[in-house]
Amino acid sequence: MAETARLFIGIELDDAWSDGLSAVADEIRAVVGDAGRWVQPSLYHVTVVFLGEQSAKNTELSIQALRTAAESSPPFTLHLTEVQRLGGHEHGALVAGVADPSGGLLRLRAWLNDELRFHKIKYDSKPLVPHITLARPRRRAAPLSLTPYDLGEAPPLRVRTVSMIKSLLLPAGPKYLSLMKIGLEGQ
Repeated sequence: MAETARLFIGIELDDAWSDGLSAVADEIRAVVGDAGRWVQPSLYHVTVVFLGEQSAKNTELSIQALRTAAESSPPFTLHLTEVQRLGGHEHGALVAGVADPSGGLLRLRAWLNDELRFHKIKYDSKPLVPHITLARPRRRAAPLSLTPYDLGEAPPLRVRTVSMIKSLLLPAGPKYLSLMKIGLEGQ
């Protein structure tokens, strides 16, 4: 059987965003406790598109699709909004919302959609809801209760690269390996 890899295309965060979100997660954890599985700050990212399990051939085609999309996409800026529950129900994940005021992230995703379809790569085509996951609810635990938590004046994140990331699901928790970073080159 051919080896596969669980992949996603994502935006890796700078230290200011990772450190700031880690401090916020610590504050929230002090209130809601261990009802959630808290994401390690080194794993914080914005998923652009989840590719799922891909063969080696499709991994190469996905990287090619990413390169082509990145050639069309200029750098763009993202902003943090508030910590909220994703999914709109009491057992949703706690996430930091991400605003895309220029539309650059949505345009990059549209170009990726086109390229992945061109290469006949199956992927999660659900509409993009930009966010950074901070905690996922534990099974059979009480809901993660939280009113929206304002993230204040976090500095904007200037996105100049996007990464192909391999996700390893291990007993101790996930591990992400950046296979390739590709610069955004469009003007």
